Parts: sequence; structure tokens; C-alpha cells
Amino acid sequence: MQVNIITSVVAGQETAKAANVQAFMDALSEQLGKDFTVTLDTDYGQSLTDHRADVYLVYFGSQANLSPEQRSQMIIFYSDEDVDNLNTGRFVDMLQQLNKQA
Repeated sequence: MQVNIITSVVAGQETAKAANVQAFMDALSEQLGKDFTVTLDTDYGQSLTDHRADVYLVYFGSQANLSPEQRSQMIIFYSDEDVDNLNTGRFVDMLQQLNKQA
């Protein structure tokens, strides 16, 4: 299952620190195992338009910027707190359940 983590830029500033997002992504990858490919979408949502993933983890603050077409895809929102504290448990649980249903 392909999972893309999408960051956001608001007023020219990244909303989550790149190092923290990388650590969050690494922790997710490690816990999810080989059935999942977790990548960071550094073009701020282009993969949502290109439909390059099965599931998208999208920064909560950027939801207003999503088009109706982008919103129609499988999106799970994350927050700064999730990233900063490496809160991966709920994401791992949801993604594993989605993978079983696929």
C-alpha cells in the first residue's frame, strides 16, 4: 500500500519542520512493515492531483486548500502534535485496517 505524507506551506512557511516530518515518516515506515511504502510528498499535494498513492496523510491545517477532487481521495489528517511527538499509533492502526480491506 502506497502512503504519501503531504506537508503544507502557509504564508511561505513550512507548517511542520522537515526533520520532524522525516522522523515521523521513518517511525511509521518501521511500524507498518514491508507491505507499506511511505513517502514524503514535497511538492505540497501534487500527488493528490496525480493519484499516486492509496492513502494520503495530509497536514490538518491545509484542508481548506484541498480541491473537491482532492478531498474525494482517502485522506487521514495529521497535526503538528502528531509529528512533534511521533504519535504514530492511530495512523498505524488505521492504515493496517485499510490494507486488510483492500
